[in-house]
Amino acid sequence: MTDESVGGGEYGSSNGEINGEQHPIVEAGKEAGQSVGVLTERATDLGFQQADKARDKAAEGLGQVTDSIRRVSQDMEGDQPAIANVVTTAADQADRIAEYLRNTDARQILSTVEDVARRQPLVFLGGAFVLGLAASRLIKAAGGSAQGQSAQNPGQQSGLGQQWSSGADYQATGPGGGIDRNPGI
Repeated sequence: MTDESVGGGEYGSSNGEINGEQHPIVEAGKEAGQSVGVLTERATDLGFQQADKARDKAAEGLGQVTDSIRRVSQDMEGDQPAIANVVTTAADQADRIAEYLRNTDARQILSTVEDVARRQPLVFLGGAFVLGLAASRLIKAAGGSAQGQSAQNPGQQSGLGQQWSSGADYQATGPGGGIDRNPGI
């Protein structure tokens, strides 16, 4: 039995060949797969570059916060030494985290997080929950100041800087919207 009788004609081979030559669709599929692989690798590298920039900014910001915490601790030493000690310990921890961020790239951080998630999934989920709560509080706090400003102005600002109203000044024009269609009847 030949390939033609089993497979049905000149396309009988299972490796995508036609009469000994590579089928054009198979070639195109291989090239597309290679292109996707290259694009995925580039996107991953760009993502890690952005993550490294954000990591550097976070380390810098955390370093500034650590300096502020240390100043507060020094101010409190005379009046409340026990609280100053706790604040100093918090500053030390923040300094360790900042140092870790400065010395570790995004790929290593991701690997560490993955390892913790595998070894201690409940701790990982708890940490993710706490981070989510903290993020929601920050977002809520940031949105609260904008809402406080808009409460002073009766017109609200859209994203384009235009004011809009709640609609209390307008009448509906649709069916039954308050327009008398038959005046005088």
